Formats: sequence, C-alpha cells, structure tokens
Amino acid sequence: MNRNTVMAVLLWAFVFCGCATSPFRTSSARRENPGATRRIETVPASRDTAQEPESRTGTTTAAQTQLVAHQEEVPRPHAHDRSMVPPVATADELTALTLEDLEGMAIANNPTLVQANAQIQGERGAAFQAGLPFNPVIGYTSEQIGVRGTAGELQGGYVEQEIVTGGKLRLSRAKWAQRAQIAATISQAQEQRVLNDVRAQFYRTLAAQRVVEIQRRLVANGEDNVQTHREMLNLGQTTASAVLQAEVELQRDQLKLKDAENDVQQAWRTLVALAGVPQLSLTTLEDKLTTAQEPLDYDSALGQLLGNSPELMAAWQKIRHDEIQLERERVQPIPNVLVNARVGRNIEAGDTTAGVNVGLPIPFYDRNRGTIQQAQADLNRAHADARRLELELQTRLAAEFRTYLSAWQRIEEYQATMLPKAEEATELLRQSYQDRRATWVDVLAAQRLHMTLETEFVDSLKTYRETDVAIRGLLLSGGLTEPPATVGGGHIDSTPKPR
Repeated sequence: MNRNTVMAVLLWAFVFCGCATSPFRTSSARRENPGATRRIETVPASRDTAQEPESRTGTTTAAQTQLVAHQEEVPRPHAHDRSMVPPVATADELTALTLEDLEGMAIANNPTLVQANAQIQGERGAAFQAGLPFNPVIGYTSEQIGVRGTAGELQGGYVEQEIVTGGKLRLSRAKWAQRAQIAATISQAQEQRVLNDVRAQFYRTLAAQRVVEIQRRLVANGEDNVQTHREMLNLGQTTASAVLQAEVELQRDQLKLKDAENDVQQAWRTLVALAGVPQLSLTTLEDKLTTAQEPLDYDSALGQLLGNSPELMAAWQKIRHDEIQLERERVQPIPNVLVNARVGRNIEAGDTTAGVNVGLPIPFYDRNRGTIQQAQADLNRAHADARRLELELQTRLAAEFRTYLSAWQRIEEYQATMLPKAEEATELLRQSYQDRRATWVDVLAAQRLHMTLETEFVDSLKTYRETDVAIRGLLLSGGLTEPPATVGGGHIDSTPKPR
C-alpha cells in the first residue's frame, strides 16, 4: 500500500511538471526546429552537481527535477541567427533594380537637366544676337511739298546706317559666348548633382531595407525571449517583473520595426522622385552596400576636387567673362559712325539729285567711366570669389573626409573583430546551452548583441557610401534644385542691345 502511494505521488509530480510547458511554446519551437523541443533549465553550481545521479530512494532535488522534466532533444540553432551567412538569391533578387537603371532614369527624366540645357541655349542665342550689326533704315523723303502748285522741290528716298566701331560687336558676342560656356559647365555640374543624389539615396534605401531585415529578426528574438521568460516563470526560475521587462522590450522592438519600415517607404519615395519616376512601385534593389574598394587618401581627394570641380571651373570662367566685359566697356566711348545717303528728283529743276550725311556722337560728357568702374569691380569680385570657393571646397572636403574616414575605420573594426567575436560568443553560448552550462536567455542575449552590432555595421556602411559618393562626386548635391544662373546679381547685363 505504501509503495502504491509513492508511485501515485511521483506520477502526479511528473504530470504537473509536464503541463508547465505551454502548447504555444512547444509548437513554436517545433516550427523553428522540426523534431526537437527546447528545454528550460538553470545553470548548475558545478559540472559535478549537474551530472550527479539520482539517489537509490528515487528522490531528486528541485534543480534536478527541472533537468529531468526537460531532457528532450536539444534543438538546432535558429536559421536566421547565422547572420553572417549570405542568403541564397531568389528570383526577385536576380531581377533587382540596379543603380545603373536608376541613373539612366534620372538622366532621362530629371527636370533640372532640362532647365540647365535651356540655359545653355538661351546664352547661345544671346551671343548670336549680341554680335549682329544694327539694321539699316530705309525711308521716303520729300521737301517743300506744294511750292508753286507742285509736288515739291524734292521727292526721293534715303538709307541710313549706324556703323559700329571699336570691335564692340566682336567683344559683345565673345562675352555672351563665354556665358554659354559657363552655362555648359553648370549643366555638367547639375548632371553630377543628380547622379550623386541618386547614388547616395540608393545606398540609403539599401541600408533601410537591411535594417528592416535585422529588426524583424530582433522582433523574433524578443518573442522568443518573452516566451522563454513565461516558461521560466511557470517553473519558478524567474519573477513576474522579468516577464514584464521582456514584454516591454518586445514592444520596443516592434515599434522600431515599424519605424524601419516607414524609413524604407520614405527612402524609396525619395529615390524614385530623384530619378524622375515617382510612379515606380517599391521593388528589390541590387545589394551593393558593401564594398571592397580601398578608401581614398585626403591629398588625392583634394587634388581631384581642386582639379575637376565644375564649381571652381565655372568661377574661373566667370573671371574670363568679366575680363571680356571690362574690355567691352572700355571701347564703348568710341563713337559709332552714322551714315545717311539719299537720292531723289528735284521737281523744280528737273534733275536727279543725291546727298550724303556722315556724323558721329562726341563723347564729351559721357565717356562710360562709371560703367567701366562697375565692370572692374565685377572682375575684382570674381577673382575673390574663385579664391573663396577654393577655400570653401577645402573646408567642406575636410568635414566630409573626417566622416568618411571614421566610417571606414568602424567598418574595418566591425568586419575584422567585433562581428566575428559576437558570432563566436553566440556559438559558444549555444554550445554551453546544449551542455547545460548556460540558459537559453543567455543565448538570446548574445543573438541580440550580434544583431545590434549588425545594425551599427549597416549604419556605418551607409555613412561610408554617402561620403564616398560626395567625395568622388566633387561635393555636389541638390539634384532637384534649380541650376544657378551663369553670373550672379550685380553684373552688367543689358541695354536695349545686349553687350
């Protein structure tokens, strides 16, 4: 009778411990690892204690009871935990939208490039117009109409022409042709701006998509952590406050996932707007976020910038423009020649007569000195502006290069040491869990640290790509900003005839 009572008590204890595991937990573990069920256990005080056999009387300690109740087969690690293994390419990824595709769309559809080209055409038209001579004047003349009942003393016509002297037309055309060259340089700069913005936004969108993937894994990690804490609470291995903290952590991960998904939407909409195709639906991008190229050094980046910057090139072209303008204003006081030739019939005398008038204005009061002074001031300002722009480019490059170098150094550290160490730590803890020397909570914490490092690594990659595009793209940005005018305000622009 005593033996039957003992057996009944043991059977009741076994059933009670077996029910401590919820159906959701078991089904969730089996979905992740078919044919295996994860166990929950505490860390033994020592290996000897963990391996101590049962006593001959059949009784066990509380810790040993937990081990016996969960000695099912240990599951294999989650597939998504091995973040360093690249995923197998799917059919969608094989047809992913490439950076070259988006660049082609931007060149074909960005309206600022149309504006820049229109500015070139306008300046060329002004250059053609500025070099044309004045039109001749043809008219009819009559003198002393009605004298002695006649039609007049003289009936005839005349031709009048203003002859431009001093090479004014040549200089005017050269000045506006120089403006057309400046407009062409601005157009090249605008195209580079468009490409830079598309490239930088492409990498931002790629980074946002990667962050979404990592955040989804963090949410799965948080769900596993909450379920683990609930099971541990059932077994008396943790407290209700720890379960609440795990639930709050999960909710925070879910909010971060929503933020990441919203970031993807914003990044995509900005990208297609820069490409000029806002109707394009969200699709997979070719993953080119990582790079194997060596970073630039500051001296070579500075030499490339100062030697190829279209902003600096346009500044020097403006200097040449103002030199031509000054020369043009200096010859302005040279008077043009006014010629008038007429021919007609002298009704009274019955003869055909002709006449010629030649005249020119005398620059007695107006010698264009004020305009010459203004043109000289424009030239001085242009020289100073070129020097200012050169120094400004150096300061902008210094700031960009600092961010660029720091991002590269972080990438090196993450790739070389931090991510491999975090992955190794996760594997060691997973093995310790299989050997009953660590809890599953420790494994989940290691996985979370690894995924957090992945997020930081992606952010460093994004920063590196952005600054690399800026430095190699000559610090140009503003793909949807209207191209600047060929010359700034204050320049001598117009009279009734361009000059």
